[in-house]
Amino acid sequence: PVSGLDPKVTAEMYELIETLNREDGITVIMISHDLSAAVQYASHILHIGDRVFFGTKADYLKSPQGRLFAFREGGEA
Repeated sequence: PVSGLDPKVTAEMYELIETLNREDGITVIMISHDLSAAVQYASHILHIGDRVFFGTKADYLKSPQGRLFAFREGGEA
Protein backbone atom coordinates (compact mmCIF):
# COMPACT_ATOMS: atom_id res chain seq x y z
CA PRO A 1 0.00 0.00 0.00
CA VAL A 2 2.98 2.33 0.28
CA SER A 3 5.10 1.64 -2.80
CA GLY A 4 6.81 4.80 -4.00
CA LEU A 5 5.83 6.95 -1.02
CA ASP A 6 8.35 8.91 1.00
CA PRO A 7 9.18 7.59 4.51
CA LYS A 8 6.97 10.11 6.34
CA VAL A 9 3.86 9.34 4.29
CA THR A 10 4.65 5.61 4.47
CA ALA A 11 4.67 5.77 8.28
CA GLU A 12 1.40 7.73 8.25
CA MET A 13 -0.24 5.11 6.00
CA TYR A 14 0.87 2.25 8.24
CA GLU A 15 -0.45 4.13 11.29
CA LEU A 16 -3.80 4.69 9.53
CA ILE A 17 -4.05 1.00 8.64
CA GLU A 18 -3.19 0.03 12.22
CA THR A 19 -5.79 2.46 13.61
CA LEU A 20 -8.51 1.12 11.32
CA ASN A 21 -7.68 -2.40 12.44
CA ARG A 22 -7.50 -1.61 16.15
CA GLU A 23 -10.39 0.85 16.53
CA ASP A 24 -12.83 -0.29 13.86
CA GLY A 25 -12.00 -4.00 13.86
CA ILE A 26 -11.26 -3.96 10.15
CA THR A 27 -9.30 -6.96 8.94
CA VAL A 28 -6.33 -5.96 6.82
CA ILE A 29 -4.48 -8.29 4.48
CA MET A 30 -1.33 -6.63 3.28
CA ILE A 31 1.10 -7.97 0.69
CA SER A 32 4.56 -6.49 1.06
CA HIS A 33 8.26 -7.10 0.69
CA ASP A 34 8.80 -4.76 3.66
CA LEU A 35 9.42 -7.27 6.45
CA SER A 36 10.26 -4.49 8.90
CA ALA A 37 6.77 -3.06 8.54
CA ALA A 38 5.19 -6.52 8.64
CA VAL A 39 6.93 -7.33 11.91
CA GLN A 40 6.03 -3.93 13.35
CA TYR A 41 2.34 -3.82 12.39
CA ALA A 42 1.08 -7.36 11.70
CA SER A 43 -0.47 -9.73 14.20
CA HIS A 44 0.16 -12.71 11.89
CA ILE A 45 2.70 -13.24 9.13
CA LEU A 46 2.70 -15.45 6.05
CA HIS A 47 6.25 -15.73 4.73
CA ILE A 48 6.72 -17.63 1.50
CA GLY A 49 10.32 -18.38 0.60
CA ASP A 50 12.40 -21.54 0.64
CA ARG A 51 10.06 -22.57 3.46
CA VAL A 52 6.53 -21.41 4.14
CA PHE A 53 5.68 -19.93 7.53
CA PHE A 54 2.30 -18.82 8.86
CA GLY A 55 1.73 -17.81 12.45
CA THR A 56 1.86 -15.03 14.98
CA LYS A 57 4.47 -12.33 14.93
CA ALA A 58 6.10 -13.81 18.06
CA ASP A 59 6.26 -17.28 16.50
CA TYR A 60 7.66 -15.78 13.30
CA LEU A 61 10.51 -14.13 15.18
CA LYS A 62 11.38 -17.52 16.74
CA SER A 63 11.28 -19.31 13.38
CA PRO A 64 14.31 -19.78 11.09
CA GLN A 65 12.93 -17.09 8.75
CA GLY A 66 12.34 -14.70 11.63
CA ARG A 67 15.78 -15.25 13.12
CA LEU A 68 17.32 -14.50 9.71
CA PHE A 69 15.20 -11.33 9.49
CA ALA A 70 16.32 -10.27 12.99
CA PHE A 71 19.95 -10.86 12.07
CA ARG A 72 19.59 -8.78 8.90
CA GLU A 73 18.00 -5.99 10.94
CA GLY A 74 20.93 -5.95 13.36
CA GLY A 75 19.34 -7.96 16.15
CA GLU A 76 20.28 -11.34 17.53
CA ALA A 77 19.74 -14.39 15.37
